[in-house]
Amino acid sequence: GPYGVPFVVRVHRGRLAAWCAKMAWQYYAQGALSFLVPLPPGEAMPMGPCPVQEVALSVAVMTGLCWAVGRYLTRSDLMLRCAARLHPADSFRDEAWDEVRLGLEGCVAAATAIPDEESDVKAKGRQSAKRRFATELLFITVHNGTVSVLALLAWLLGSPSLALHAFALEVAYEVFDSFSLGLLRLEPETLIHHIVSPICILCSTQTEVDFRVLCHLCICIDLSGAILGYSKFLLRYAHVSTTKVYQNLTLVYALLRVVGPLVDTVIIVWTEVRTRGGLFVLGGHLITEDGSHTHLVATDWTQLYFWAMAVLNSFNIYFFYVIRARARLPPHVVASLERTGCH
Repeated sequence: GPYGVPFVVRVHRGRLAAWCAKMAWQYYAQGALSFLVPLPPGEAMPMGPCPVQEVALSVAVMTGLCWAVGRYLTRSDLMLRCAARLHPADSFRDEAWDEVRLGLEGCVAAATAIPDEESDVKAKGRQSAKRRFATELLFITVHNGTVSVLALLAWLLGSPSLALHAFALEVAYEVFDSFSLGLLRLEPETLIHHIVSPICILCSTQTEVDFRVLCHLCICIDLSGAILGYSKFLLRYAHVSTTKVYQNLTLVYALLRVVGPLVDTVIIVWTEVRTRGGLFVLGGHLITEDGSHTHLVATDWTQLYFWAMAVLNSFNIYFFYVIRARARLPPHVVASLERTGCH
């Protein structure tokens, strides 16, 4: 009859399909919402406080690993050959391959070997010597991409310990890059970033903020850093539209370096202030259970953490405006700035 077995099967199939569609919609909607505003449902999973010995060991191991891999990759043509497979033949300038054959030390020496009497040319040579070379830009992409993947895996697996290693790898790069650039090529803004960023990361390991919020912040920063590093490589060593690249970077920076980190900063500050009993407790007196007073200024690292986040957010907003301004410049002007290493 009309209500026999086939009809029942169709009804159950329809209900099953509707249930699957509902669950899929909830899953993907929650995933998209979590990426925009990282407020994971359920019980909070605080990052710390992590034991100082555990943090120090992770940073030491990751620094050694980053140093070994970085030294090899920035002095070989492996990354350049891999990048060449992603683009048409002869898409890279000969300068990129010449730098690999000459080596980093040779490139720096050649860039600064300008006669003393040619003051204008010498000044331009010093500016050009400060820029990063092809393999260094590609290593930024490899490193930041690796950190992003580790942070994403830590989030999906619910593993604060894996998140700690991802954060330690980010600190390791700051150390490696500082020594790799040296005093000759280490610009003031780079030096400030390489000091403030580890402070922010190390302080975050002592917070009671949900580690998934910190993973979200890490993904935003390092994913955009990987895109920026590869874009800088293309701007200097490939035949691409500078205007188009900077227009795309403007969107990436707006989402991943301004909006995302600012949302995370609000969540982190709100969590830490709530944990410590209110905004006006920070930097004031805390009355302990035995009635004594404690100066949080002298003993608490929270103010240092907030200061570091404020500096990094200011840097991100500043460079967003720089990138947006370059997206509006004539292409030949932007190409000249990139070739001379101006930031």
